[in-house]
Amino acid sequence: MISIAEAISDLLYVRDTVVVPGLGAFVKKATSAKVNPVANHFTMPGSQLEFDANLREDNDLVVDYMAERNEIPKDEAQKLLAMFVSDCFNSLKKGKKLVLKNIGTLYYDWASDLVFEQDKASNYNSDAFGLSDFSPTPVVRSMTKNEIKAEIEKQQMDKNTPMTVDEKAVHEGDEVEDDEEPRRSLAWLWVLLGVVLLAAVAYGLYCFKVIDFGKWRSHPSQPIQYAPGTFKVPSYEKTWEWKEKEPVDEPIETPAPAVDSTCTIRIIAGCFGQEENAARLTNTLKAEGFDGAFYELSGSKWFVSFGRYATDEEATKVLREIRANTEYKAWIKK
Repeated sequence: MISIAEAISDLLYVRDTVVVPGLGAFVKKATSAKVNPVANHFTMPGSQLEFDANLREDNDLVVDYMAERNEIPKDEAQKLLAMFVSDCFNSLKKGKKLVLKNIGTLYYDWASDLVFEQDKASNYNSDAFGLSDFSPTPVVRSMTKNEIKAEIEKQQMDKNTPMTVDEKAVHEGDEVEDDEEPRRSLAWLWVLLGVVLLAAVAYGLYCFKVIDFGKWRSHPSQPIQYAPGTFKVPSYEKTWEWKEKEPVDEPIETPAPAVDSTCTIRIIAGCFGQEENAARLTNTLKAEGFDGAFYELSGSKWFVSFGRYATDEEATKVLREIRANTEYKAWIKK
């Protein structure tokens, strides 16, 4: 389940103005890329966020997005938004800073004016996707312009200078190469002569029956005889012991208790797509002292409740105690 701050952050990527009914509006203004030639720095395109506390018109943009993403009815999304706005003003009146993730911070200054500081780490400008700020490294030359020009002129003069050829050195080099080629040919000739000589000697020994190659051939028609023998079987020593597998405590599925027909209001602790997760959270709530906790199937989701209540006043009182003493983000469901 996404929070109200996450819904506002998602909508700022596609809308220039996101109105939160009862709180104010977040207005996005695009800023262009900047180049600082003195500092040699490039700044990518960005977005500037402003908060308008006077723009509180009734807009269903955030409510519809919350209902669609969390798969909850629209009236429940409106209740969640109303509780969010109420908690925001309670925190601001106590002098606390209201931090909205990826958006910015709201607080009252010394003159009791509502101040908004943007989170600079977030950029909602679509033109900046894939870009980043950078400072290119300047090219540092080790020689001045005049020194480079003189070096180029010197190289051109060297190219135009006529070259002299030492004919004696050239002929001596040719003789060395010509001597190496016959040596390589003679080496291969001696190797070939040795192979032919070995083959001739082997053939002569075979013709004069000095070596009988036939005795090395296998005779598959004659069975191989094995002499009987005795074998000693190694003794067996037991080096391990079988242990029964210890039973594992299976998670206890807590069914929904008997329902009073007059108690139709529930305080929801969470909703899940699998029953095992709902049963696990229910057991956790009971271990923390919420004896009336249970879970039930509503539509395609499993809802875990703290308990059932007959009136809105009773449910609202219990909800405030839960949110003040625990970290659960509970909400009321009818």
